[in-house]
Amino acid sequence: MQDNVLLIVVGLRKTYGGILALNDVDFELRAGEILGLCGENGAGKSTLVKILGGLVAPTAGQIVVDGTLLKPGKRTDPRLISIVHQELSIIPALSVLDNVLMGDERVKQLYIRSEFEADVRRQLDALALKHVDLYQPAKELSLAEQQLVEIARCVMRGAKILMLDEPTATLSDSEIIRVFEVVRWLRDNGTTVVFISHRLNEVFELTDRISVFRNGQHISTRPTKEFNSDSLVRAMIGRDVHRRTLSEIPEAVGGTPRLQLKRFSIPGKVHPLNLSVQPGQILGLVGQLGSGADLLTEAIAGMRSHSGDLAIDGQTVDIQSPRKALSNRISYVPEDRAGKGVFLDTSVAINSTASILSRLTCLGLMRGKPEANAARALAARFAIDPRRLPSQVSHLSGGNQQKVAMAKAAALDPQLLVLNEPTRGVDIGARAEIYDQLRHMAREGLTIVFFSTDFEEVLELADRVVTVFKGSVVSDRSVVNVSMSSILNDIIHGPVPEVKTA
Repeated sequence: MQDNVLLIVVGLRKTYGGILALNDVDFELRAGEILGLCGENGAGKSTLVKILGGLVAPTAGQIVVDGTLLKPGKRTDPRLISIVHQELSIIPALSVLDNVLMGDERVKQLYIRSEFEADVRRQLDALALKHVDLYQPAKELSLAEQQLVEIARCVMRGAKILMLDEPTATLSDSEIIRVFEVVRWLRDNGTTVVFISHRLNEVFELTDRISVFRNGQHISTRPTKEFNSDSLVRAMIGRDVHRRTLSEIPEAVGGTPRLQLKRFSIPGKVHPLNLSVQPGQILGLVGQLGSGADLLTEAIAGMRSHSGDLAIDGQTVDIQSPRKALSNRISYVPEDRAGKGVFLDTSVAINSTASILSRLTCLGLMRGKPEANAARALAARFAIDPRRLPSQVSHLSGGNQQKVAMAKAAALDPQLLVLNEPTRGVDIGARAEIYDQLRHMAREGLTIVFFSTDFEEVLELADRVVTVFKGSVVSDRSVVNVSMSSILNDIIHGPVPEVKTA
């Protein structure tokens, strides 16, 4: 083992049937570094993580951690490598103490909690959780606090390598700052951290080095400072991604608004507001989680009760339920695609056409040819490989699952498309394809309203940006007059107080 090198991977290969997921990967980690692991969905990142954790056996290759040769397919000692997965494994009803100790080899089926109180308290204090009571139910914690409890569990086991898979996907900006502070503290105290994220701005902000994977191969590992956004994207997808220029942002059009809200509010969450969006316009709503910005998208789509008026093309409509919203050609794509957006155990074809079954059936029986034609057309529209139409959605990458959710919503031929976190957990290549299709649909007259916690996404996709703070609109501006710093200032500090003159 070379000085400062903690993990060495040599010739790692993994095949699933005839599919090569990892192709003779050589890879290393250094002690006390934060390494960003980047690549499109399907690049091999998840397979690498599963093999390192012992969840999947490699087809070939060797892994050495701190001088120990890992046994293929055997669960890795958590004192060597621990993983915090994107989907948290917190048990909501259990106490913080019990959640931290879950899976600890020292803890038997019956144990005396008081014997572990001091150790757990010390660990929580070190991870910025001094205010959290050991016996507080985990469900009472914020998402960031639950994330830190998961990290505390790994650190309690003495993990030399901590792997964080999309740890910020569901967090607000203030919560992300808190998690980053803890990750840096861990690195400074000797823990090696692998940070997996599709949010490239976070990768640049947090990491010391970046490893890029593409098509199952390890492309390169270099110091973060040697990459910029364009060169990193090029390494990840093997080509340049078009980024829109100011000249490509459409000017606002007049006439009757496609969507108009009057005195629209969500009791206790969003104060009465007036808002209008024109045909073909893309409006981005931005606010911290809890600001009400995300709830506003749900209310517009009939998912949440509200008061006030909503008009489509000048006509006030009733949208107090998803069914009524759909009948007024309002489609919605939720933030949780796996839980709410798609049917995981059914095919891509069935998912794509699920919202238009009434058009594809006769006397209660599905008409095969029209369904197949509709599914193929939707697949082409959202760059879904038509060979995947018979596949279960659960077998697709996150990016392709999101495309299927978009296709299902677009099948209704809506006038208004409402999106909540449109590309959460989606890689840069699939994200660009989704943006291109949304812009194309907007050019054809579709109005789009979306909520996102990703500032880069807002600046890349929106024509107009509305910022929200504690249930109230702070600003409503063209995207050409908006920056990341102005968005952050709005959603953290709210409106600038008026200065009263004598």
